[in-house]
Amino acid sequence: MPDPLALIRSLTRSRADAIRWACVLEATAPKAGNVFPGRPFPDLGYADFVAAAEIASDWLPRAEMPLGDRIRTAVERTLDGSGKNVNLGILLLLGPLVIAEELLDPSLLRPGSTNGTVRHSSAEWQLAVQRCLESIEPSDSRNVMRAIAIAAPRGIGRVEQMDVNDPAADHDDLVGAMRTAADRDRVARQYAVGFHDLFQVVVPMLDLAIREQGDLLSGISLAHLRLLADEPDTLIARTHGVDVAQQVQIRARRIDPDDLAARDQFDGSLRSQDHRKNPGTTADLIAASLYILLRRSSVDASTP
Repeated sequence: MPDPLALIRSLTRSRADAIRWACVLEATAPKAGNVFPGRPFPDLGYADFVAAAEIASDWLPRAEMPLGDRIRTAVERTLDGSGKNVNLGILLLLGPLVIAEELLDPSLLRPGSTNGTVRHSSAEWQLAVQRCLESIEPSDSRNVMRAIAIAAPRGIGRVEQMDVNDPAADHDDLVGAMRTAADRDRVARQYAVGFHDLFQVVVPMLDLAIREQGDLLSGISLAHLRLLADEPDTLIARTHGVDVAQQVQIRARRIDPDDLAARDQFDGSLRSQDHRKNPGTTADLIAASLYILLRRSSVDASTP
């Protein structure tokens, strides 16, 4: 069976292309409880995600800028456009992935370069991400922490150590701060474990679902459902409580993926109560995984 990603992969001749496609595909796929065409939230629609994808594709590949500046600027430009936190989690995940590519391919470090067709295996890429995380400077940490604070993600709350909203807190150790949040935020967990969860769990699950479905959008939607069944979404847990997140997980496990009516009912249930059951962290992981699938080596990509 032909690879459903083959056409899009052939069109992603730069990191900017891959970022744009990954973000737009994630937002377009009909994923339960998330925004997609025809299913907006009261305060956020599909066009906001497309606009945010353009901003991410513009700022994240800027090799002349450090990680913190890229993420903070992208967050600020997104807030300027929509006034909403559209894609903070995606930016936090894609930032180290893009930097890791630059470490693997020095030609990408030319000022202003967004090109580069050299693709690497998942194993090489994951090791490079770890190098990126180990080399994060205090100034980058402060900029990323500031980006998180101004984006004001739902349910972030207050913590005793390294609180992003506390100007007196130590914001010089981004990875350390992410470790303190790893048990309540799956995006933070990626920083704590060197993106092992993303590369070893989420990417293979997405790749398999796309191949099983033989269709890109259907595969993304199926992978999203499976991820919700595999582990409670941490955004739901932060905003609505762990018990509710676990209830969503149990319901996702019980759904027959071929029962479209049941999936539609599940989607509707997650949109209740001012979309507080939005599984946004799971969606962020999908977007980052799509970027990896689009950019990794053709040999690696052909492995089920």
